[in-house]
Amino acid sequence: MVPINTATIEDKLFRLNENIKFIDDVLKKSDKDILADRPLYYGLQHLLQISIEIIIDIGSHILSEKFSINPKTYADVIATLGEKNILDQKFAAEQAEMAKFRNMLVHYYDNLDDKKVLEYSHSAPEIFRLFGKAFNDFLKKSE
Repeated sequence: MVPINTATIEDKLFRLNENIKFIDDVLKKSDKDILADRPLYYGLQHLLQISIEIIIDIGSHILSEKFSINPKTYADVIATLGEKNILDQKFAAEQAEMAKFRNMLVHYYDNLDDKKVLEYSHSAPEIFRLFGKAFNDFLKKSE
């Protein structure tokens, strides 16, 4: 096994934290104002997509390098992080759907339910913070 590249993970966590700040800033506006400002709304969608991809990238790296596991799907990455106790198992099971949300943003962008996107947006910052904490805790244990 190759050692975990902590610098890469730390860089990705920095970007995730920056994205969380941007999402928090957008969410200071009302849902109505966000939807009325289409560039802002599309930017929010992109921040959600990139943040989820960062989480999946970090998880994939940890599973591959630490456990020699290469999950088949993005949802499997999150579920396997729970199985390996990198994430709380209940949290991992609840968040495996995040991968489907990412796929919806990427592949079904022309048929998104604005209400669902905004609903997810409001819970995303805290969810992303919990992933970041779990990854930071993992790095500390791995030192």
